[in-house]
Amino acid sequence: MGHSAMPQNQSDRLKPKGSGDGPLGTALGRGAGLASDLWRRIRTRALSAIGPEAEAQLYEVHKEWLGDLSGKKVLEIGGGSPLSPWLADTARTYHAVSADPAELEALKVRLGEGRTARLIEADPMSGAFRETGYDVIYLHSVLHRMAERGPFLDRLLKKLAIEGRVVTTDPADGGALTRLVRTIDRPFRAESLPEHPVTEELKAELAERFYLINCVAPFRLGKAALVLGALHPELGRRVSERLIAEDLKDRAAFNRLNASLQVSFLLGAPD
Repeated sequence: MGHSAMPQNQSDRLKPKGSGDGPLGTALGRGAGLASDLWRRIRTRALSAIGPEAEAQLYEVHKEWLGDLSGKKVLEIGGGSPLSPWLADTARTYHAVSADPAELEALKVRLGEGRTARLIEADPMSGAFRETGYDVIYLHSVLHRMAERGPFLDRLLKKLAIEGRVVTTDPADGGALTRLVRTIDRPFRAESLPEHPVTEELKAELAERFYLINCVAPFRLGKAALVLGALHPELGRRVSERLIAEDLKDRAAFNRLNASLQVSFLLGAPD
């Protein structure tokens, strides 16, 4: 049901008295605006420290995990990840499923002509999506959108072929300070959907259903580049690639969820 605009005089009557009127309200509003502008500038400087070369290192790890896809049937939930064109180019069969038609239309444009791809408009949890037997399922920023992930993981298992593999990448819990920064940052993002970063509890849920084959956390040391970037973007860019490379060599990443900003898992189908 649509909502008509509230008449201005009625809207004015509903404003709390005193909070937005007079010198104090004006000063508070100006202060909030200045704080927002300052955070936006800090955020932009910090993120500029992570250049394409630094970010691409994670996806090279994903490619190594997946190996030769020329004989594989691949499913990407959602589609639109940095690896989507590569998956479509190299897999024997590539399917992308999403309930969002705009997401699939954008992916169609990215893939262009000549790629053998099937884009399926459906909720991955619904009975309308019946395909099974996938050798690879790729989840890019999917799990952290769900508060309850058990039913989704159970459904993935039914879609996976014998000896199939799942690759995930999502924000990690990162600890109390990271949670505070994310709370402050949420209004400044292009989308402000609720997030449920990867925690030890989710790792346990994954271990109940899959083999935990490998794990990398590219923003444990790498998050220092964001801090440096906020102070000096060029310095942040110079160190980000090296720090992320060190993170990707870390063989204890399974135990770094409380110190990392992001985590990727390589999961194997159970026997």
